[in-house]
Amino acid sequence: MQKNKPSLRGILTASVFIFILGGFFLLNRVVAPPEVSRSERRPLEKMPEFSVSSVSTAAFMGGFEGFAADSFVFRDGLRTLRALVVFDVFFQTDKGGLYRGRAGAGKIERVNEASVRQTAAKITQLAQGLEGLNLYYSFVPDKSIYAGKKLPGFDAGTVKRILAAGVSGAAFIDLAGVLAAEDYYRGDLHWDQARLSGVLDALGDAMDFADRMDADFDANSIGVFEGVYAGQLALPLAPDKMTYLTNPVLENAVVRYLNPRGAVLEEGLMYDLAAFSGRDPYDLFLGGAQPLVVIDNPAAATERRLYIFRDSFSSSLAPLLVPAYAQVTLIDLRYMDSRALPQFVDFAPGSDVLFLYSSQIMNNASVLL
Repeated sequence: MQKNKPSLRGILTASVFIFILGGFFLLNRVVAPPEVSRSERRPLEKMPEFSVSSVSTAAFMGGFEGFAADSFVFRDGLRTLRALVVFDVFFQTDKGGLYRGRAGAGKIERVNEASVRQTAAKITQLAQGLEGLNLYYSFVPDKSIYAGKKLPGFDAGTVKRILAAGVSGAAFIDLAGVLAAEDYYRGDLHWDQARLSGVLDALGDAMDFADRMDADFDANSIGVFEGVYAGQLALPLAPDKMTYLTNPVLENAVVRYLNPRGAVLEEGLMYDLAAFSGRDPYDLFLGGAQPLVVIDNPAAATERRLYIFRDSFSSSLAPLLVPAYAQVTLIDLRYMDSRALPQFVDFAPGSDVLFLYSSQIMNNASVLL
């Protein structure tokens, strides 16, 4: 019986397959993967440690799968190709919860009503201990409400209703109506400092500082900003330009940051230009994540102070409020326990207090200490 000989076509097909497979194997061995993905702002998985225990419990294979996916050559290009297929071939509305719309890229995230109620309770709890101060609260709506699409995401009306029912002792300031898609970075969740005039007007009218906001700002462009959503989505988006605003008042203001180790305030920069080249360029504004920041304005025409219970959005907003106050204090309860406030913050009677949280905090209130 004569055996079938492999055809030339079969040999060529097998050879090409082996060549491609072997080529990728060699490239992955030669090209060292980066330790951190700048586009995704996260450390990449490392090769797991090989041991009898890790193999027997399948821990090695689980870790190796993550390592292989993170260290594969041409990974970013393949991520972009997959995203293009998802949106432009299959016309899906999102990829893993990330969407592309009029406001650029964003994330679909439904309102966590239980968490919003928890946020309201936290604001009320803090407000009860701040007698003799003018108390206000608001929230930064997620950019998805301006995306121009019918997305099952953040509902500003639901958040407003829950907060109104749960917060007592503070007046509400509605910011949803004064913002638009263009006020946020296209590739990031944050708003653009250069486009906050509507926010300043709304806060100034409600908190009675509009007459003290007579200083103009100079816009300084520092470079192209690729936000967190642009990196996660892996799609080419119209680039954002990061701009920071300043004027003589801000230039002469004194900014101090809490050093957790020594529990002392140390002088620092309002705009850390070096941070723009770091993992998160948005850390340019007031040093990024900080438990406590105090900004003194020597040129103030008033003794009035402002205290902001905040998240990252206020890092770019707070400098613009400095001309209206003698001192602006930012308190981030993600990094400072509220029970420690009397030790570090002296709330001057007659001052203003603003509770301002974004949708990310509203949906994850457990991070507030």
